[in-house]
Amino acid sequence: MTMLRNKPLGRLVRARCHPFCLSILSVLFVCEEALAVEVVSAPVDGSSHVEFDSSFLAPGSSRNVDISRFDRGNVVLPGNYSVDVFVNQNWVGRLQVPFKVGEEGANAQACFDKRLLEVMGVDLNKFAEQLREQLSVAGTCLPISQVISDATTQFDFAEQRLDVSIAQVGMSRSARGYVSPEHWDSGVTAAILGYDASTYRYGGNSSMTQNYVGLNTGVNIGEWRIRHDGSYSSSSSSSTNGKSEYQGILTYAQRDLTGLKSQLTLGDAYTTGELFDSTAFRGVRIATDDRMLPDSMRGYSPTVRGVASTNAKVTVKQNGVTVYETTVAPGAFEINDLYATGYGGDLDVSVLEADGRTSTFTVPYAAVPLSVRPGMNRFSVTAGQVRDSRLSTQPIFTQGTWQRGLTNTVTGYTGASLSQGYGAVLLGSALNTRFGAVGLDITQSQATQASGERMSGSSTRVSYSKLIDETATNFSIAAYRYSTGGYLSLNDAVQVRNEPKRHGGESPLTRQRSRTQVSISQMLGRDGSLYVSGSTVDYWNRSGTDVNYSLGYSNNVRSLGYSLSANRQRSASDASQTVYLLSLTLPFGGSRPMMATSNISRDNNGRATTQATLSGALFDDNSLSYGVTSGRQSGDGQQSTNNSAHAQYRSMNTELSVNAGSGTGYSQVGLGARGAIVAHPGGVTFSQPVSETIGIVEAHEASDARVLNSSGLKVDSRGYAVVPYLTPYSMNTVDLDPKGMSTDVELQISSQQVAPRAGAVVMLKYPTVSGRTAIIRALQSDRQPLPFGASVFNQQGQEVGVVGQGSKIFARGLEPKGSLIVKWEDEASSSCVLAYDLPERQKADKYSSYQQIEAICSASKVQE
Repeated sequence: MTMLRNKPLGRLVRARCHPFCLSILSVLFVCEEALAVEVVSAPVDGSSHVEFDSSFLAPGSSRNVDISRFDRGNVVLPGNYSVDVFVNQNWVGRLQVPFKVGEEGANAQACFDKRLLEVMGVDLNKFAEQLREQLSVAGTCLPISQVISDATTQFDFAEQRLDVSIAQVGMSRSARGYVSPEHWDSGVTAAILGYDASTYRYGGNSSMTQNYVGLNTGVNIGEWRIRHDGSYSSSSSSSTNGKSEYQGILTYAQRDLTGLKSQLTLGDAYTTGELFDSTAFRGVRIATDDRMLPDSMRGYSPTVRGVASTNAKVTVKQNGVTVYETTVAPGAFEINDLYATGYGGDLDVSVLEADGRTSTFTVPYAAVPLSVRPGMNRFSVTAGQVRDSRLSTQPIFTQGTWQRGLTNTVTGYTGASLSQGYGAVLLGSALNTRFGAVGLDITQSQATQASGERMSGSSTRVSYSKLIDETATNFSIAAYRYSTGGYLSLNDAVQVRNEPKRHGGESPLTRQRSRTQVSISQMLGRDGSLYVSGSTVDYWNRSGTDVNYSLGYSNNVRSLGYSLSANRQRSASDASQTVYLLSLTLPFGGSRPMMATSNISRDNNGRATTQATLSGALFDDNSLSYGVTSGRQSGDGQQSTNNSAHAQYRSMNTELSVNAGSGTGYSQVGLGARGAIVAHPGGVTFSQPVSETIGIVEAHEASDARVLNSSGLKVDSRGYAVVPYLTPYSMNTVDLDPKGMSTDVELQISSQQVAPRAGAVVMLKYPTVSGRTAIIRALQSDRQPLPFGASVFNQQGQEVGVVGQGSKIFARGLEPKGSLIVKWEDEASSSCVLAYDLPERQKADKYSSYQQIEAICSASKVQE
């Protein structure tokens, strides 16, 4: 039986042991030996003190082995560790933290340098100048207690978690999710070629083939990102000659203006479209980029202000869910970094005082898209030529907009747009009230036609948003716009002035008179949801009204999901169609889940369609998805059937798709490929489809290690992989899974964090150690096993392991042929040399299992 002897004032704790310690325990339990373990009070570093009585070891030389290094649980050896860092219980990220042996205790302690402290949110300006200078020296790091008084750390070796406790007075006052601009990574010089290629062939009485290639190209040089987007298309049929065309879509250069939290764009682009209609232009634009703000400052959320009498806990709830909780000091407090949580739901704030008293109040929270947080600004300035292929001339224009959060209740915004023969001014406000968020603005325009005739008018817009908590009714957006007969937007005005040049006379332009949009959702029961959405549009110089609305309800019965919907469309010519749809979904399957879907629809003309689809995914990372569909249509006295199948495979360097179908009177087949080619300092790497901001993993000889950020992504044979999606200006964690790589290669680190700038190509280097790995069953010259727990060193004097159960040694980083030194006491006679010779392996091959060999440890060689 296991005996635990507590020393005075000690307490029984669960000992977390180093793997070497655990191996000792496993041997003793297997041999059914007793173990006396003494547990003393836990030290300040959070590890447990465990004393092993060597008299309980099996008779033999193992009793003389020094196992005092295992006296402490959680034995931490010096080195760099990739750990999850929590500061005051808040996760900061997975960071590389050096551990060094201190003056007290056997465990290595976390050591903090200037950059690590800044990442953790420590306010270095509050330190003494001498300490700041000391931390500024390259390579200097200190235990947290030497940096901040009363600060402590606790390291959980098993979970690889480092908890740091720091008083709030030592922390920077920054919004949640804040990453200092000095940590934004501009990336490396690189070139990107993204492609989306497809070919589609269908046939019936005649056949047609269509080909398409979309291109997204770019070059990064320093802080600049140069981009060009274009597309090539061609088509041919059995009855006509083929034609092909290349169209350039966008060509521009862009860079950050960090101080203004904005982007500078030169070339072809579009205006932001927040206040005025979006306009294609060729010129220059400076516009706020909200992504440069911390996560908790993006979008609209009100500021919560109150007063605490004591050290109080403040809890903020929305719709019964806690969205924020913090502790505040006595006096006035302000919370201005709440995450945006949609367009509705008042905030319920409770203040729990130290004496148990509680006070509550409500802060209205409803937002329309133009709402801005109190004190925040959003602006854009554009100058250049209107870019429209329909125009015979490209008029010069300039446009500016500005939004400002004045208070929790009021956001003000304004803008102006000027061009030859045209001017417009906008003024508006968004109000956040307990009855909902209301936006109101008016735009006044004046234009001079080519004939000299003047047109002037105004356009008024009203929007509303509200979540009614009591009934769970959400008016996500309700908007109405009315324009007088003389009102023209910039896009309309340049067309009006251009019409005489193109057609030799005045040509009426279809001008919108009014537009109404409504979107309402209603929760019914626990899972049911009802929605209504619709829009109507009418025009000044065109009769009739365009109408589009839909009504739907969804719910589930156990695992069966169902939805009912009705959609109606009516054009200005009074042509209308109403479609009713019933959809059923049922997941099933075991380790490879699949989904069965059935759709039944019918329109007001009596046409009916029935479809059944079976879909799923294969492989551990779901890199292969597939689906098969069978359908039937009837109506107008005719019936037809169709069957189709599709599959998509996402590999480490491309995304391939195939689809085929046939039905009454037709057949179809299509192929597609999407991906990217990235040229970077390490060479050229093929990739999955990429986003605006990407990373390059560099892990030499770690081929087939999985990159966990994307399905099907692995390190290639050259040691590189492209991470296709990174979030700019935020901390991104990129993890490697060594499963699948050769056992002869070891990742020194498997996780890194990076905060890239928008459009950057960042390099993420993962050092590796390569060398032969083997399990050696070693015996002494007299065929006796080596002492359990003896240390094993290579020829350079580095400890590479210990002798484990059954006289086995696990060693990594070995040369194909060499020797190891085994020591179990200080005397020279208590050591031996283990000569080994590993079987030959081809360097290019990958090995997924450890080689096992036997060898003799000879004492005579040590004496020589």
